[in-house]
Amino acid sequence: MRVKLSSTLPGKILLAVSVCLLIAGCYQSNSDRTLSSDGESRAVYALGRIEPASGIISVSAVPGERLMEIDPDVAVNQRIPANGVLGLLSSFHLGKAQLNALIKKKDLAEKNRLHQLALAKAQKAQAEATLAQAQAKLKELELQEDKIQSMETASLLADENLVRLESLHLSDPELVTDYQLRKQRNEMDMALSDYTIAKEGYASSKEAAEKSVAAAHANIVAADLSLEQLKHRLEEQAIDQEIEVAKESLKRSVVLAPNVSLESLKNVLDLKSEADHTPGSPEGRGPFTVLKTYLQPGEFITQTPIMQLGDLTEMVCIAEVYEADVKNLKIDQPATIRSPSFSGKYADKIDPITKKRTGGISGHISRIGGVIGSPGLASRNPLAPADRSVVDVRITIEDPDAIAELSQRVGLQVTVEFEKQEDASKTPAKESNDSKVSENPS
Repeated sequence: MRVKLSSTLPGKILLAVSVCLLIAGCYQSNSDRTLSSDGESRAVYALGRIEPASGIISVSAVPGERLMEIDPDVAVNQRIPANGVLGLLSSFHLGKAQLNALIKKKDLAEKNRLHQLALAKAQKAQAEATLAQAQAKLKELELQEDKIQSMETASLLADENLVRLESLHLSDPELVTDYQLRKQRNEMDMALSDYTIAKEGYASSKEAAEKSVAAAHANIVAADLSLEQLKHRLEEQAIDQEIEVAKESLKRSVVLAPNVSLESLKNVLDLKSEADHTPGSPEGRGPFTVLKTYLQPGEFITQTPIMQLGDLTEMVCIAEVYEADVKNLKIDQPATIRSPSFSGKYADKIDPITKKRTGGISGHISRIGGVIGSPGLASRNPLAPADRSVVDVRITIEDPDAIAELSQRVGLQVTVEFEKQEDASKTPAKESNDSKVSENPS
């Protein structure tokens, strides 16, 4: 056993020494990647990822909902419809039924309002007619008041005549007969009775006429109030508010693109899931392209997005540059993006004559981040340091052909080579609107 251990010990020592030398060499290589042996500035290399200039947009909905259907015109690698409708949630049909019920309720309320309006007008006309009759009755009673006074006078005169006749009859029975006395007494009784009846009927008739006038005025006021309320359509306005709330709730059952607002979705009840766009045709299409779909119809909404969109008309590369290399970069500095997946003139090759690398996609630095953090891209080199800190550097690409090439490779991990800048470390970097890079004097 001792002999075996002693025989393997030199091998282990040799292996340990080799690993140490290799790590030291890698460290030396990483530390010298921007400086040549004579201290001159050299090109900076970094890993990067390809993405749309406006970023990758995740489309989601309220968790717990169920994705009922995706619009037939929404397909991966195709631009979305111009109306921005991507699909419908399961609550859409229920919300649509509720909205239709409210619309019918409004129609019934409008018909009922017209009926109530006609009824109120008829009631007002009837109240006005009753008022006219009551006022005419009062006018008639005013005329009867003079007649009653005349009847009172007539009854008094009849009574005086009766008294005189009775006196004459006592003095001369032949001058005033019993018949004349009875006749005069009857006339006096009739005059008194007519006066009494007219006086008592006048009081009750006047009271009734005055009450009729007051009631007619009250009915006219009530009819006017009803007409005023019906004119303002208060019930319909309340239903209109319910309809607006139902519409907003229904719109939230529609999966929309980020550039579409709920206010622009007018005819939400007319939405239909049918293919009305020719596949691949740009007509009637929006700016965003479907990059990937995560959910299928029938699945529940979770924290996972339904799909991801991107505007592929402008593409950028986000490079993760070592914090120690940022001082060698500046705004508008040229950069070359390389990847084995590039084809045609952008393919990464070695010139057989000059032995230099050719191909790649050209761009320039448009923004240098001001936040240092952990890398999001994993290096394929197993000996690369795992505790490195990086700064995001945005590289803008302007070549239309290059943009077309990159639009088919969203999320691609690439290698970025920043061209050599003789005085990059001495010239202050330009600052973008939303970030700055601080440099300490050496």
